Amino acid sequence: MIKPNLKLKIHHDQLTWFLAILLNEREIFQLLINTNLVADSDKLHSSTKQELLNRLTNAFLGQSHIDEIVIEHLSQKAETAISRVGYMVVDEIQTFFRSPAPLIKSGEFGEVVWALLADSREDVHSHGIHLLTAAYETHKELDDVDAQLQFPTYFDAPQTPSPENQGIQTEYTSDLEQVQEKSHGQTSETDSLKRALADLKAEYTTIEKKHEQLEQHCKFLLEENETLKTKEGDYQENEKQIVFLQQENESLLEKATQYAETNASFMKLEAEHQQLQTKYEDVTAQLNELTQIKTSKESFMVELKLVEEAVYKEFQALEQLKTDLQNHFDVIEKSHETSRNALNQIRQTVDYLDEPDLDSIAQENRTGAQQRVGVFVDVQNMFYAAKDRFERRVDYIKLLDLIVGPRQLIVAYVYIVQIPEIKQGNFISLLEHNGYKIRSKDLRLRGDGSAKGDWDVGIAVDVVSMLGMLDVVILASGDGDFCPLAELIKQQHKRIEVVAFEHNTSMDLQAMADQFFPIGEELLM
Repeated sequence: MIKPNLKLKIHHDQLTWFLAILLNEREIFQLLINTNLVADSDKLHSSTKQELLNRLTNAFLGQSHIDEIVIEHLSQKAETAISRVGYMVVDEIQTFFRSPAPLIKSGEFGEVVWALLADSREDVHSHGIHLLTAAYETHKELDDVDAQLQFPTYFDAPQTPSPENQGIQTEYTSDLEQVQEKSHGQTSETDSLKRALADLKAEYTTIEKKHEQLEQHCKFLLEENETLKTKEGDYQENEKQIVFLQQENESLLEKATQYAETNASFMKLEAEHQQLQTKYEDVTAQLNELTQIKTSKESFMVELKLVEEAVYKEFQALEQLKTDLQNHFDVIEKSHETSRNALNQIRQTVDYLDEPDLDSIAQENRTGAQQRVGVFVDVQNMFYAAKDRFERRVDYIKLLDLIVGPRQLIVAYVYIVQIPEIKQGNFISLLEHNGYKIRSKDLRLRGDGSAKGDWDVGIAVDVVSMLGMLDVVILASGDGDFCPLAELIKQQHKRIEVVAFEHNTSMDLQAMADQFFPIGEELLM
């Protein structure tokens, strides 16, 4: 849209001159009516174009709601030029539109300059102001020269007189020539003649405006005549349609008479059909009874045969039951023997558990820097938790230094899911260089179009397999699915520590951990 400082860079007379180039008299009328500046159209016709433009310019510069209407109208009118300027760079604009003279000559000055003023680029907007100012100054100089030679005009383009007023124009043009011939020696008489010519011009302008009003009224009458002709054609077409519908109605009446006769015959046939249908139903009922009797007999024979087969099968089932009872008794004997052996094993295990836990004692004796630490980082869980809440990433180098501290780091695993659209080569190299071991797998696509990629089972397997060589397990994940793993670690008398984002960590996992490290700003980058 137009720059808001345009009103500060363009003055009243300059804007009036520019609007005179862009708008014709009809558009000025319409804008004044649309902006509610003049409600009575008769007052518009009685005013000169200069007066109308002055009124529109004052409203444009003084009332914000009116300049929006004017700007929208001018932008619609210069839509092609705006689109053309929008595709050009600043250097092209300054080259092609170097001066206003070619644009004025081609008749594109108004639309092109408005497109430059409406452009959002400051350089383009300033160039538009430059072209407008240069053109106006040239116009003003020419007007000053014209004022010394002849009577003043409102705009550069002369008005073309109508045939009815041709005589008046010829008359004051002749007077103008006589005044110019005498102006060299008779200055006071020249001033008198100039005033006379100005009066003639004012009279001519009044006649011309009345002529334009008559032309507009004539145009309105012609349009009204065309409308009446169209209505007359529609009326004749409706008359033809009425005649056609009357003929159709007569045809339909004849068809209705034929239909009534046919309907009477049909009703008679329908009564005969009902009688035949009743007889058919009686015969069908008798046939159905006979069929049911036949079916009942066959069903009885089948049931009798089934009863005989059932008796034979029950006898066989009784024999099988006796055999199964004997086999079941043998199984119970074997189960009893097995239970007795298992009970002995349980007793031995209880005795063994009552002995001191040497691993627990050894772990308790290791304190401070002697504790062996294993770090297991679920990168996928940490990545999405940091992105969703902070729109940042975790600094895994600082994370490792902070959570291990002075203790002995045995191993640090990171678990990564490779996504084809994301290149992670540099990230993996950085982690390897700073002490991490990489566990990586590709994202798997299911048949239904969904994707699966997590390391929950892999992390659990690695932790369990390394418990014998670790005193402390540090899990970098907030996934609640790791609660059973944490419980298993504690059953083995090992220490479990969890480091994750507090908003994304399972409450059960926090409660089960020996220590929870919430990630804050210091570990983000």
